[in-house]
Amino acid sequence: MTPNSDQPYELEVARADLLHAVEIVAGLMGKQSSAVSLQFEDGWLWIESGAGIAKTPARGTWPQTIIAGRSWVRRLAKNMPAGDPVRLRVEEGRLYANRYSEPCTRTAVKQPINPTAPHPDTILEAARILKPLLITKWDLAALVVEASARATSSWSEEDKKMLGIIAKAWVLLAPLGVETADLRQLVNNAVRNAWK
Repeated sequence: MTPNSDQPYELEVARADLLHAVEIVAGLMGKQSSAVSLQFEDGWLWIESGAGIAKTPARGTWPQTIIAGRSWVRRLAKNMPAGDPVRLRVEEGRLYANRYSEPCTRTAVKQPINPTAPHPDTILEAARILKPLLITKWDLAALVVEASARATSSWSEEDKKMLGIIAKAWVLLAPLGVETADLRQLVNNAVRNAWK
């Protein structure tokens, strides 16, 4: 089904922000993904394809989720159209980013937004820290996809403060053969025993 012409689909997104988001999605989406979804909610444009998801601030109207081919993300990641901000719009069954367009459809089914997906800034900050070791954002994005597939993380967003403490201790203990999983087990035991 193509979008109705009586419902406007128009968003303005800062060029650098949109480029950042599509680069993350292009790097994470994998080869199995055949489509990309664009959903607008509470001032954020969510772009999702396969394992790749990113959000970026946007302004405008986007009534329903728009589905386009995965090539839309890949082409924008390689060659973002000139102009700032970039104007996204849907007209006559096509998704436009300024002048560039591809066929699209709409869906009334709201795609669930994954609140645990890493914000692109998290991956970029980690890449900045690891740059002296020649590790890129693409390497880290692939690592995140692999870790998500395992779905066995013992850490959560709520553990950030504890992670900072453990990281400092691990820097000292790693040369002695101690792994982060060992420290996690020790912390879990300490917390469990604290309530006895």
